[in-house]
Amino acid sequence: MSTYDPIAQEYVRLALRLGRHVEGFVDGYYGPPEFKAEACAEEPRQVAALRDDAARLGESIAAADMDAQRRDYITRQVRAMQTVLRRLSGEELSLSDEAQGCFDITPLRIPESEFEAGLRELDELLPGHGDVATRRAQWNRQFELPAERVLPVLETTLAEVRRLTQTLLDLPADEGVEIQLVSNQPWSGYDWYLGQNHSRIDVNTDLPVRADYAIDLLAHEAYPGHHTEHVLKEQRWYRQAGRLEHSILLLLAPESLIAEAIATVAEDVVFPEREQRANWLRTVLYPLAGITADVGLQLRLEQAAEKLDGVGGNAAFLLHEDRRPEEEVVAYIRQYGLRTEKEARQNVRFIRNPAFRAYIFNYFYGRRLLQQAFAVGGVRDVFRWVVSEPVTPSAIVARYKLE
Repeated sequence: MSTYDPIAQEYVRLALRLGRHVEGFVDGYYGPPEFKAEACAEEPRQVAALRDDAARLGESIAAADMDAQRRDYITRQVRAMQTVLRRLSGEELSLSDEAQGCFDITPLRIPESEFEAGLRELDELLPGHGDVATRRAQWNRQFELPAERVLPVLETTLAEVRRLTQTLLDLPADEGVEIQLVSNQPWSGYDWYLGQNHSRIDVNTDLPVRADYAIDLLAHEAYPGHHTEHVLKEQRWYRQAGRLEHSILLLLAPESLIAEAIATVAEDVVFPEREQRANWLRTVLYPLAGITADVGLQLRLEQAAEKLDGVGGNAAFLLHEDRRPEEEVVAYIRQYGLRTEKEARQNVRFIRNPAFRAYIFNYFYGRRLLQQAFAVGGVRDVFRWVVSEPVTPSAIVARYKLE
């Protein structure tokens, strides 16, 4: 334990102790087991004492001799822990204040006019008769997989996105991912990074698993998304550079915004050309799934539907800021997000969870942040940087002079 610098040691201790108060706050830990054993053996530390610990740690970071990138990263991570501790102390934080403190972003409500523009495009593109929501649901049903085809489709997709990722990034020879089907969860998929270059990806079967979602799901959770990022950063910063702070993953911190930013653009990084993806779906995945679909129309519909990405954040504002009834929030998601009732209720379950109420903004704002950076610095160069370096949203804004 003494081989790691004191600031990193106190950072990990603070995070592990805070994790005793907030279920899921520590999303993964693969550092020295004695730190975790120490945190588990002691009585849970009082929130007031943890706030004092965090304040002292912040002062130590400010006074320490360290490079600017590390200082920015660890300072904002500790600020996130202080924000969580403020809530635990009973402070009422707005969603915007919570997102700023935890994720280094300031979310705003998206004008419904943006959603309406997407809805008009979808209305023009979708085949059949009836309202746009009904036709969207009918369109989506053709991609639903029977139980016996779920794993073959997912495993084939996993192998392809891994192959494509290896043309972009150097991955350790021993890395690997296991897929597991689960139920009764608030999310559709989750990468549990286990350390030592391995992950388990849980896929939620509460809602039908769709073949048209397979690439996005596995690129997001595995290659070159969450699993890839965790592997590269564990190896470079913890195993090689000895920075203990990179042996722990925090759910409510800027690193999660960066993780979701990487994951939400991951599909576009490995399939930069839409026709490349369309060809693979037509010739490989859909024949395996037993699906015949108009892939060209599918991609045009997906592009139009991107205009609806901010619906979840608006729904969180309605639920937590405006105190609107759950039924009204479900109706809002159905109207502007074109979700079925079951899907909309799953969305509300996610944003009602205290751990995810502000987390919902990470997807929309993370994707937008990297798209803006790509326009300045180029897709591959920007992506290689963020997937392998400990950066923050503010660091990306500063590096590429974004507004």
